[in-house]
Amino acid sequence: MLLAQNRHWRVTRGKGSKEIVIGLEKEELPEDWRDFRDFRLEIPVDRWNRIVKHVRTDRKLFGGVVLEFVNQEDQLPIVLGQDRLYGDLQRVVQDATSTLVESGTLALAVVDIGAE
Repeated sequence: MLLAQNRHWRVTRGKGSKEIVIGLEKEELPEDWRDFRDFRLEIPVDRWNRIVKHVRTDRKLFGGVVLEFVNQEDQLPIVLGQDRLYGDLQRVVQDATSTLVESGTLALAVVDIGAE
């Protein structure tokens, strides 16, 4: 099931799947970014709130949060270092979150910022 999509990223969730997959749109990548075409994040639904909480923070902090969910760790700093990719990633995560909330899969709750 497609949750959100933009020029560089696609967020999907399989039927009955307990995981959300964020992957790069292979066809839309410029030639010099083709090495990243297999890059993806596989995030359990119950950990999605953590991603949303940090998506608009510092890149390094966000990178540390998603490190455990990435399939190719060596590419993470390079992908997050690309301004266009990172900006589109922030937007697609927010769009996917809206879809998850609207579908009832995710509930909004007050979060203590100092909790992590």
